[in-house]
Amino acid sequence: MNKLSKILPAAVVFASASLMTATAQEEEESFPIEGNIGVTSNYVFRGVTQTGDGAAVQGGLDYAHDSGLYVGTWTSNVNFAGGTELDVYGGFGGEAGDLGYDIGVIGYLYPEADNEDANFAEVYLGLSYDMFSAGVAYTFTSEVDDGPFSDGDIFFYVAGGFDITDSVSLGVTLGYYAFDYNSDGDYFYGQVDLSKSTDWGDFTFSYSQAEESLIASDNPLFFVSYGLGF
Repeated sequence: MNKLSKILPAAVVFASASLMTATAQEEEESFPIEGNIGVTSNYVFRGVTQTGDGAAVQGGLDYAHDSGLYVGTWTSNVNFAGGTELDVYGGFGGEAGDLGYDIGVIGYLYPEADNEDANFAEVYLGLSYDMFSAGVAYTFTSEVDDGPFSDGDIFFYVAGGFDITDSVSLGVTLGYYAFDYNSDGDYFYGQVDLSKSTDWGDFTFSYSQAEESLIASDNPLFFVSYGLGF
């Protein structure tokens, strides 16, 4: 979905629309601003639908400097908090030998909500090596007083991906969400993404399933997504 879609495969997340990664930042571009737009049959974030199993239209803009610094924004419709999610993020990515790294801050904002209780922000760290990646995101500020997505929540993930052909790739993500307010909300989830790249954009078929908890349902989620960068 946004910057984190590169880190957390989702209809990407952290749903996926995408930001320039360290690899993209190495490319010489005269105009280092990129946009993305996409649609998905179900906006799934960390194993949980954000649209009540409904469709979503998504898109964003990203700026990356040659130094590795980047900023961006991304938006999608959701079925709560007024119906609109707006993500704003910034960070620094690069490589140390064969190890890629990415550290930054992302705010999840819901500007159409009746109140600001839905807004929260995370600091994240992602590492990658060859076909594997792993990372953590920590909620350091939140308008939620008592509930999920409040201060102290932590999300962990590991992921892997490889090319099946020149245009077809497979990705697998395993994640764990730990909620500070109540451990009964904690859950594991897994997701598999099969993507096809074309001259007209990228098509992805995804299967995601979470462990039953106060936050997540264990119903299997199958969805298709299309994204175009420009």
